Amino acid sequence: MKHSLAILLALLFCYSFPAVAKMKFFYHPPESPHDVRYDFHWEVLRSALEVTEKKYGPFEMTPTVMMTEERQLREILKKDPMLTVMIRETNEDFEKKLTPVRIPIDRNLIGYRIFLIRGDNQWKFLKTKSLTDLKKITLGQGKGWGDVEILENAGFKVTTEVYYDDLFKSLDNGKFEAFPRGVTEIEEELKKFKKLYRHLAIEENFLIYYPLPTYFWFPKSNEGKGMAQRVEEGFRTLIKNGHYQKIFDKYYAASIAELGLKRRKVIHIENPFLPSTVPYEDKELWYNPF
Repeated sequence: MKHSLAILLALLFCYSFPAVAKMKFFYHPPESPHDVRYDFHWEVLRSALEVTEKKYGPFEMTPTVMMTEERQLREILKKDPMLTVMIRETNEDFEKKLTPVRIPIDRNLIGYRIFLIRGDNQWKFLKTKSLTDLKKITLGQGKGWGDVEILENAGFKVTTEVYYDDLFKSLDNGKFEAFPRGVTEIEEELKKFKKLYRHLAIEENFLIYYPLPTYFWFPKSNEGKGMAQRVEEGFRTLIKNGHYQKIFDKYYAASIAELGLKRRKVIHIENPFLPSTVPYEDKELWYNPF
């Protein structure tokens, strides 16, 4: 009798307190087996979700199919999107159509750019002394990337490729002379693509800077806003408790030291496409190598 009563009470408890539905985050996987650009970002997202589980409940992070950046944007804007979280730089158009978490994910380290070049062209850059000289060099970028407008607005000649991997092939083939890469990206990319294209090298002289705050973006729906609220709360907790800095250092501290940012000639470029909502006043959110 006691055993039966215990089972009955257990069943009543289960039905009285239904399981909390998991918050599901569908994200874009790498664009190729060589693409590790977003490993850091997804670790930050996962950590922000883990630190908010007590308040918001369980979650799932599930990769979707491989998408170019243009397709990611099309997908997240759909009524029933396959993608529910995207990593992109901010601009006024995104701010109108999507829900952002206005914290630069990598403290805008991506805005510090170093050229990937062919090693046998190193001499051209050593002879280059100014922004005017640099503008004579053709740059490569991905089609649909926010950098294209920024660089063209600054007077650079830009050649684009649809697919990420093709940019390294085209640089090696001489289709353009330099591929500006973030401090967050360039060393890992060189390590992977040097095996395929042996001429690739890191330019030794310049550091290009433009503000390019990159956020987590969610659909402009009630569900998307709920996701953004949870991620922002978790992200700020990670910053406050020091865990974010540990993740940042794990991925980037060695590259920052190896690339010698302080010894490079800094070229500042404007980004006129930024909205007024960028949190410049919160210095804790921004990296400054100087």
